[in-house]
Amino acid sequence: MEAPALPRWAFRVGYLADGFRGYARQPGLPTVEGLLREGLASRGILTEPTGRFQTASRTDRGVHALGNVIAFSTRLAGPAVARTLNTLDPRVFCWGFAPVPPGFCPRSARGRWYRYFEPEARTALESYRQGAALFVGDHDFSSFGRRDDPPREARRVLQELTVNPRGEFLILDFRAPSFLWGQVRKTVSALRQFADGRLSSRALQEALRGDRRLSLPLAEAEGLVLLEVDLGVPFRSLDRPPVLPLRFWEEASRSARLRSTLLGEFRERVLPGRSDP
Repeated sequence: MEAPALPRWAFRVGYLADGFRGYARQPGLPTVEGLLREGLASRGILTEPTGRFQTASRTDRGVHALGNVIAFSTRLAGPAVARTLNTLDPRVFCWGFAPVPPGFCPRSARGRWYRYFEPEARTALESYRQGAALFVGDHDFSSFGRRDDPPREARRVLQELTVNPRGEFLILDFRAPSFLWGQVRKTVSALRQFADGRLSSRALQEALRGDRRLSLPLAEAEGLVLLEVDLGVPFRSLDRPPVLPLRFWEEASRSARLRSTLLGEFRERVLPGRSDP
């Protein structure tokens, strides 16, 4: 007689990418997925292959997340698993959980929301907005993915791309059911070139029709955050916030402010009269 299927749970997770070699598991390298799988297995929570651990989005090295989703089957109740996830590593946290059907796969998302933090000092708001408007809709994104992506697989529907100022940054919000590898970061690179005049509106339109192939670098990974994956799942919040990750992120923020202050001292004392190193 076949054993009954284990209960399946989905968890909303986030992570600071510092120190990881990306999300996806790689033998001998520190990754977010590797840490999650190994941490859960060592505590007897995840047993493969029955656990069927799956992830909504496998983010690249340097890309942060606030709303990725993992799912697996386990005997332990969801709230207890969520609390355990918040003890594995201060860079990783869980802030939501939900029971899901046995066949649930988080890869089948209704939408994904990425946000890119672009330093405002190197941007022009209206130019970015004009360029961003060209990308919205159903297009051939061959120029914005891998070089070997077949054109039919490179068609994507970008539902939204907005640009808004916030402090010293421009906030670029991308929403779509799915993205090509590198699509967001190459789009940011194209917008930079459009804003400073290196890339014309006509060239962008031709690329998005598939009539021209652009050669674009990837924008820096550390400015990119996966904010949300829409799976139509009503996640429940934890009773208490993830204290250990919160303290770690607060300390990282203090350290960044200190480094910024030290940079100011360096410029003032070592490079007097110059605005840049």
